[in-house]
Amino acid sequence: MSQGKRFATGEIDVAKHDRHAEQIAKRRAKRREKQKRTHKIPGWVYKIILILILSVVGMLLWFNRQNLAPDRVMEWVQDRVVGIGVGDGFPQPIAGTVVEPKNFLSVNKELVVVSDTDLSIYNSTAKVLASRQHSFSEPVMKTNGSRTLIYNLGGTGYQVESRTKTVEKKNTEGNIFAGALSEDGHYAFATQAEGYCGELTAYKPDGTAKFQYWFADYYPTSVALDPSGSHAAVTAISALDGGLTSAVYLLDLSTEGAVEPFAAYTENMMLDSYWSADGTVSAIGDKMTAVINTATQTKVNYDYQGMQLSAYTVDSGRTVLSLTAFDSATSSRLVVLGGDGKELANISVPGEIRSVSLYGDTVAALAGGTIYAYSAVGGNPIATVDAGGDAKAVALASESEAYVLGISELRYVELAAF
Repeated sequence: MSQGKRFATGEIDVAKHDRHAEQIAKRRAKRREKQKRTHKIPGWVYKIILILILSVVGMLLWFNRQNLAPDRVMEWVQDRVVGIGVGDGFPQPIAGTVVEPKNFLSVNKELVVVSDTDLSIYNSTAKVLASRQHSFSEPVMKTNGSRTLIYNLGGTGYQVESRTKTVEKKNTEGNIFAGALSEDGHYAFATQAEGYCGELTAYKPDGTAKFQYWFADYYPTSVALDPSGSHAAVTAISALDGGLTSAVYLLDLSTEGAVEPFAAYTENMMLDSYWSADGTVSAIGDKMTAVINTATQTKVNYDYQGMQLSAYTVDSGRTVLSLTAFDSATSSRLVVLGGDGKELANISVPGEIRSVSLYGDTVAALAGGTIYAYSAVGGNPIATVDAGGDAKAVALASESEAYVLGISELRYVELAAF
């Protein structure tokens, strides 16, 4: 009897345990279901996210549609393949007889050089990425992105080059005053035009003319295009009451009709212009520089205070000017202007500056065969490097490397810190 009682009690305990376990399992299942409902993201949220992603991708494709054309994609792939490999190192002899400092630049750490006979592009190890001949008596180079524009100043010939081929080789109708190349491959020329002071013609990357403008009162001296090739800045000069007058035009290349100059300046010859990605236009004159904010349509004028301009460059909206008090001066001023036209640095450099270059936070000046490197903000000295007694120009490849143009060769130097 006592064993049966114990057996019966054992059965009752097991049943209670099973019911209790079942209740616990149900409560846990409810909690899990509630948590799933709490953390589950509604389907409409996924739809909105997908629409936003597709919209962003669509905008990127639209703004880069020119670069996404099959020929441009193939060009990009070919450029990458060409860039693979190592060269014999610098120095390298110049291909041709002479290279003007204006035709010596570093773009994306590559060295782009146009001599009196050839276009040559090298990587940092001196591997030749492109080598093409031209027949221009007064060649001028404009390089942007992966393309280089070469035109014959005062003539009609021009050619557009990629790393792998000649994209265009044509002639303009009038003699060329100035040319420009945009980041996405659009280009433009200011030329002579019968019955007018000059004509601006803008072209698509495939060489098709898309815009023309005739100047009635001023002779164009330079052209700059914005990165998309949809707007142009043109500097021009004229004689007014026996004196020199310069003007800056800002043109929308999708709009026809006469445009008044954005600004005019007396006794200042506008020499060159740059349109930076931030919307800043730098108009370089022989006595002052104008820094224009195209978004707000405002400008700041930087007067040289009687000093002479000896060299200049523009990079990422910042303008670099070298100024001397008179010929054969014992020192020069190296000035860096920000996109707002205000001084970022004003530095005294020994000797007369022949060439300037800007990369990141480093600004370099070539004077008396020596490269002087400084911080572009504040002007603190970074390095002093021997460039060679025959050095004509400097082009920074990075904040610590530079290419040097000699009379007969191309060199590479490192900017060793003090």
